[in-house]
Amino acid sequence: MFEKRVSDSNLTAIRTSKNDSGQIYDLERRIFTVNKCFSRSQLRYLISSPNAAFFLLRDSNSSVGFGIALRSKLRNGQYKGRIYSIGVLPAYRSMGAGKLLLDAMEKYLIKCHVSFIVLETLKGKGGAEIFFAKRGYRESQFLPEYYPYGDAVRMRKNVSRG
Repeated sequence: MFEKRVSDSNLTAIRTSKNDSGQIYDLERRIFTVNKCFSRSQLRYLISSPNAAFFLLRDSNSSVGFGIALRSKLRNGQYKGRIYSIGVLPAYRSMGAGKLLLDAMEKYLIKCHVSFIVLETLKGKGGAEIFFAKRGYRESQFLPEYYPYGDAVRMRKNVSRG
């Protein structure tokens, strides 16, 4: 069976304009079940935030993944990054596409001088928890009933400033 890899594809991860939020809205519904998606009003709220950055994963002329990263300043003066949402179409999983997208989001956050990056993901189901652990994220907190559909874990990765 032929398996496409990032190295032999036209995949690119780009920071995109907030004007592309419609693509993100549509992609999210193709990637996640409806009860796990942002509503249009939630997405509009994110778009209005100066601390939100939007990313698209492109294969030639089509979008196959998306990400939303947030940056916030803590009381101690440090900056915290957050992978708020990340998703890749099923046909592009397990070939390095998610890593490519996450790398772009992390590079952006590091350029924004964050000291660490956090995210929340569903506990023990699917491959997301393992995916993030392989990329240096460590469980920092168990979050019972965080989602309407299950428990979550908060994961954290310390990063060096670039």
